[in-house]
Amino acid sequence: MSNLNHLAPRQAGMDRAATKTEALRAPSVASGALLRGGTILLLIAAMAVLAGCGASQRRQVQTFDGQTFRGSAKASGEDRQYFVASVRDPRKSIDGAIQAAEYQAVKHCINLYGTSDIDWEIGPETPKDQLSITGDSLTLTGRCKDI
Repeated sequence: MSNLNHLAPRQAGMDRAATKTEALRAPSVASGALLRGGTILLLIAAMAVLAGCGASQRRQVQTFDGQTFRGSAKASGEDRQYFVASVRDPRKSIDGAIQAAEYQAVKHCINLYGTSDIDWEIGPETPKDQLSITGDSLTLTGRCKDI
């Protein structure tokens, strides 16, 4: 038994050391849980903000002279540089419709040729009484300049 007695104080010291080590670890485990919880909340908040940004970009509507116009621009014929840009409901605002059709034309030329330079046949500078308004649509025509 005497051989085992000399181990008892050492074991007691090791138990005290283990207790101190566990006591030191306990706050870090708790703070780690707080950090994980805070990180998760931060990620959720960031995702909510980014989701809101994406939604507003998809629904971005251009207005011209205080009005919105549905429009498009398409290549006309075999030469893709020639285009027709049209907008609907030009009677809401003739000035706004002209701006909206020009916007569609510029967007078309930038997408195809990387430039907004246009040679207009019937364009924004054409006198209003000479514009092409048929039915419920205003049409501008021109040619994208190639760089």
